[in-house]
Amino acid sequence: MRGIGTPLILAGLLAALLLASAQAAPGPVILHEKDRGRAFTLKVGQKLLLYLRNPASGGYSTNPPVFDAAVLKLASQKKLAPEPRHPPRAGDFGQFFYEWEAMAPGQTEIIINIRRPWEKKAPEEFWRVQVRVE
Repeated sequence: MRGIGTPLILAGLLAALLLASAQAAPGPVILHEKDRGRAFTLKVGQKLLLYLRNPASGGYSTNPPVFDAAVLKLASQKKLAPEPRHPPRAGDFGQFFYEWEAMAPGQTEIIINIRRPWEKKAPEEFWRVQVRVE
């Protein structure tokens, strides 16, 4: 009986591993400026990565992204330097990188506004998408 039990245990462990890997969150959704206005669906645990140009060439700065923190968690945000070019590209201030993780089922928008510090008017919308988490 011992000889039969070991293969059955190993088969059970292998089946459990395969089931766990099948239920893991899919790979990240990678977005760019061109994806503005679109709608996306994520699974709980899935990452959403966003690369946006830095609008500083017009004197703009970005406000923190607006989103529902019960649905998404902002895991990381960085300012990326421009890619080295010869000659340098005028007005290239690099990119902003954001990484969100889908935390719970629900819907939210991600909105990023820009503003010029010396202007009194309300911030302008720079980028927006709809996100549904299942």
